[in-house]
Amino acid sequence: MPLATYQQLLSEYSGKYSLLNKRLGWLSFIRLLLFIGIIVFGYYYLVYDDWYWLALILTCLGSFLYCLRLYDVIKAKADFIKALMEVNSREIHFLKEDVLPYADGKEYTDPHHSYSYDLDLFGEGSLYKHLNRTTTVFGKEALAGSLLHPDTAAIAKRQEAIKELSGKVDFRQHIQASGSIHVTEPADLDKLKAWIRSASAFKSPLSYYILLVFPFATLAVLCSYFLSGSDRLLSIFFGLFVLNLFVTFSFIRFMMKQMSVSTAITKVLRQFAEQLKQIEKQSFHSPLLQQLQSRLKQDSTNASQFIRKLASLFKYLDFILNLVVSTFLNGLFLFHVHILYALDQWKKKHANEVMNWLQVIGEFEALGCFANLAFNNPAYGYPELSAHEDLTATEMGHPLIRSERRICNTISFQQEKFVVLTGSNMSGKSTFLRTLGMNLVLARSGSVVCAKAFSLFPYDLHVSMRITDSLQDSESFFYAELKRLKSIMEHLRSDGKIFIILDEILRGTNSNDKHNGTAGLIRKLAAWQCSGIIATHDLTIASMSAEYPDYMSNKCFESVIINDELLFDYKLKDGVCSKLNASFLMKQMGIID
Repeated sequence: MPLATYQQLLSEYSGKYSLLNKRLGWLSFIRLLLFIGIIVFGYYYLVYDDWYWLALILTCLGSFLYCLRLYDVIKAKADFIKALMEVNSREIHFLKEDVLPYADGKEYTDPHHSYSYDLDLFGEGSLYKHLNRTTTVFGKEALAGSLLHPDTAAIAKRQEAIKELSGKVDFRQHIQASGSIHVTEPADLDKLKAWIRSASAFKSPLSYYILLVFPFATLAVLCSYFLSGSDRLLSIFFGLFVLNLFVTFSFIRFMMKQMSVSTAITKVLRQFAEQLKQIEKQSFHSPLLQQLQSRLKQDSTNASQFIRKLASLFKYLDFILNLVVSTFLNGLFLFHVHILYALDQWKKKHANEVMNWLQVIGEFEALGCFANLAFNNPAYGYPELSAHEDLTATEMGHPLIRSERRICNTISFQQEKFVVLTGSNMSGKSTFLRTLGMNLVLARSGSVVCAKAFSLFPYDLHVSMRITDSLQDSESFFYAELKRLKSIMEHLRSDGKIFIILDEILRGTNSNDKHNGTAGLIRKLAAWQCSGIIATHDLTIASMSAEYPDYMSNKCFESVIINDELLFDYKLKDGVCSKLNASFLMKQMGIID
């Protein structure tokens, strides 16, 4: 179904794009004819000095300018359709070959976070890259925030919103396509923020209203000159014209500061305006989406209109670079002084809301990423929330492994809250821990999960699987792991409602010390009745289930050797692993005899 939908949309957009390109071709040809017409009729007007040729020149000039405007409008539509084609082409390519060109969010990697580094949330081949369809800095940050710091109290609301958005394919793609036409650079947004904080050109409206005397006087003298033909009035007009230019020049410092912003973000603001417009015109049913949409209203006017107005003001400001146009406009009307005042007024009224509006775009983009995951994977399910401590996953698989290679397993922490997982090397222990961890992250974000059924209490999640040493902090691998375990225990004491995932802890010490430390930790966790799972090669740890029969259970992954070949089924089983394979693998590779 998803693949067929994308292929159908790609076909439709390809047809529209071809039609628009033909229209652009015809418009280019007509513009050429009109330009030639202006030259030819201009020649005849110079030769015959007849108003008829002048009328033809003006008609061709008006038509030429109209064609320029129409060309820009159709070109914008064509660029948008082309972006939609690219969106669908990428989804088709992804579903067929599992390749994505989107950002992997590696800048959000945090080794000190309670689970992000351990579960491959960011970087190449990460969950973030698998999900990411964002086009704005706000969207990227919102998606990272959803994975790193989800509001677990809002899981149900987010599920409802994601479910609604998953059915709005056109809306999601229009948001994405609108945002992909112009890349939003963080530096551009920094300039916008700096402009919002910058000082106004006018300390008070009174100073602006006083300056209005000059253009009114200039136009009044010009009109009087046309009526009377007085040379004295013409001299006064030229004097006022030059005075207006000096008045405009006195604001040049403010104009240059504004232009450093306008040149960078005018196109980006139009992109934001288009994305906001897409959100504003939609009809939503879920409370979360309605709440986000309501943030785009100010004084009964939509945010997209305000942002588009700001983009237009910045564009008008750039006219000052055209010496002929700016001299004429400022000499007569103080044009750029009016633009500066309009920018001041815009900032005064809307500066405090700008970031709020743009963050709404980011929230919609982030929710759209999870909705896209749901649409692409109709077999995935929405988790059920439990009011009591529980985690049960039925036919759960790794969301980053393609369905044809994915092995699914079932596990429950409802009866025994803690699981000791044993298994030989390469049997699938670490992959299973990441499978469980990633699905927990998705569930806490309000997303669908890679499971036939999934129920959970909204635990805080803590993982210790991939600890790194730090030369900068003079910190060894072993000490870094101890700090992580200490952090887990501190959170357990303060809250108690956490779920932990541990993989072969205390690898930096001898086997006896490792056994005693692991056993001691499990006893501590049992005293707190902490939910979680630990993978270990120390099979004696599994015997602790007799000590805590109502708290702890044993699960394992097994391997078999058939005709000197090591085979794995990657299926989770009850009990303790009975076959180890390290020496077999070393013999197979010729390391030992």
